[in-house]
Amino acid sequence: MKAIILVAACAAIVGFSYGMYSPIVPVFAKEQLAADFSQVGVIGMANFLPYMLAPFFVGMMLDRTNKAFLLSAGISLNVFAIFMLSQAQSVPETVVLRGLAGVAHALFWPSSEVLVSTSTTLDKRVKWISIFIAAWIAGFMTGPLLGKVILDFFDHRVLFQLSAAAISFAIVPALLLIRHGRPIRGEESHRQMASLGDIKREFASKPVVSAVILYYAITFGVTLAIYPAYMKDASVSDQNIEILFFAFGAARFAVLPLVQKIARHGRAALAMAVIVTAAGMAISFAFSSILSFAIALMLLGIGTSIFYPVTFNLVTKDAPVEKMGSRLGIYGALFGSGWTAGPVAVGLSSDAFGPGSPYLAFFIIGALLASAIALKKSS
Repeated sequence: MKAIILVAACAAIVGFSYGMYSPIVPVFAKEQLAADFSQVGVIGMANFLPYMLAPFFVGMMLDRTNKAFLLSAGISLNVFAIFMLSQAQSVPETVVLRGLAGVAHALFWPSSEVLVSTSTTLDKRVKWISIFIAAWIAGFMTGPLLGKVILDFFDHRVLFQLSAAAISFAIVPALLLIRHGRPIRGEESHRQMASLGDIKREFASKPVVSAVILYYAITFGVTLAIYPAYMKDASVSDQNIEILFFAFGAARFAVLPLVQKIARHGRAALAMAVIVTAAGMAISFAFSSILSFAIALMLLGIGTSIFYPVTFNLVTKDAPVEKMGSRLGIYGALFGSGWTAGPVAVGLSSDAFGPGSPYLAFFIIGALLASAIALKKSS
């Protein structure tokens, strides 16, 4: 219980910092660095690429070392990467710094997941992971409000500096987790990284979950890495972008009390999350007002809140505790591949076919995926 509270405290602080600055990074790239959508996509890809590659190694490390050390390392690296972003003068510099922030997140997030997973029983896992996510979302929801106030008086670079200062406070609860993060007996013997055969077996045994995770990762990555630039292109101000991301976070937070009940429906819940997300993408394509962006982001927030706890439970429910890190590493890498591919693909297609075209594609893909899930469930 104490361990989960400390992990939740870390999540709230880190989420708050992310909420302050991350919606503005694509806007900063376009306005301050004269980046086009393709370059904004590359910056987003750099941020998410480490999360595609690192989970295999991080998962193995989590099974045999103190999880709190990795958690603290992720937070410390984030402080450095966010602060240095305030000094960036070019797209290549920003790409490197977003890559460092991605490495930091690849250390922070799996460490938090495994600490929650190994500190609770299977029947309580959805409840506690929901509390962990609630803390993260509460931070991410309120961060943009302070970000908006800061942007009323200062520029993007000061916002990044203050965000780095905010995230540094998470080191305190992370260090207090050291005694809770020691490897569980049996973890030390599980030292081999997952093989290609293990990965294929995992994805083959859970094709629906794998497909949903990939769709969720791509759309979520695009929402964070490209969508703010898309709104800016539609003449939405920086301050209103922050407020719209508050609405995104508020929708995520509002759904969380229902997640345990929704999770009982398994694949039906996944289909619901996909179709809600697809609806948000359709609105994003068809309309470009502040109201339509607010509705779209709220739908995306609802879908996200359903996606994560349900897929997390389906992935971990049959995993032995000594292999929890490796199992989460495999699916974390799948999530990371979607995060990585989504922004760069959408950036390129936005420049080639128009800024709204990717959102129409996401609507069509989501509708087809939700239909496939429903048909598979009924067959």
